[in-house]
Amino acid sequence: MNKKLVIGTAAGCAVIAAVAATRKRSSAGPRPTMWDKMQACMEQMPEDFPPRIMFDNVEATRRNTERILEQVEQQQRSEDDIEVFAPS
Repeated sequence: MNKKLVIGTAAGCAVIAAVAATRKRSSAGPRPTMWDKMQACMEQMPEDFPPRIMFDNVEATRRNTERILEQVEQQQRSEDDIEVFAPS
C-alpha cells in the first residue's frame, strides 16, 4: 500500500476519534471527588515521574482552554455590542 495513504488514513481516524471523545466528554468531565483524589496522589509523586508530568500538562491545558474560551466569549460579546452603520 501507499505509505502516504496509510499515514493519512491513520491521522484521519485519530482526528475523528478525538472529536468524538471531546463531544462525549465536554458535558460530562471527571467527577470532582475522583479528580481531587487523583490530584492528591499526583502531588505525592516526584516532579519528574512521567504520569505526574502528564497530569500537570492536562491541568495546564485545561486552564489554557478555559482562558481561551473566556476570550472568545468576550470577543463575541464586544462584536455584538458594535453597531454597524451603513452609508446613507
